[in-house]
Amino acid sequence: MKANLLLAAFSGFIGAIILTLLMYVIKASGQKLDIPYLLGSRFVDIKKTAKVYLVGNIIHLLIGAAWGMLYVALLKGLRIIINWPAGILWGFAHGIFMGVMMGILEKKHPHIGKDKAIPNPGILGRKWGMAIPYYILGLHIIFGASTLYVYHWIVMG
Repeated sequence: MKANLLLAAFSGFIGAIILTLLMYVIKASGQKLDIPYLLGSRFVDIKKTAKVYLVGNIIHLLIGAAWGMLYVALLKGLRIIINWPAGILWGFAHGIFMGVMMGILEKKHPHIGKDKAIPNPGILGRKWGMAIPYYILGLHIIFGASTLYVYHWIVMG
């Protein structure tokens, strides 16, 4: 059976919704983890907070859909069963990748860095707090597991 990339995108979108909601719970507990704000402020005037969050959340959900397609395509290509345990492993790798990418944001983002609106998160967001790297990895593990669970559930019934 071939990979259904439309269903994979939908599954990734659902996984991104779950990840984003959990991230807002973490943010409500006082942590500095706010990826939609980082994404939106890259493209929208940082003074327009509502628009920054709208654009950031849309981008975050679309990126989640793209990651869903990538997960499914890679797993199908490697002939690995697409299910939530595989999602845990891929989510962990995804979290490491995204954590490393956070470390280079200061060089690419106009509002991140010393004397700017957003402090540099550092690799895995460690400069934002001791718990942030664990949240990033945990959220991406949940993203991977939920994305592949949804895909498996839709395809396999």
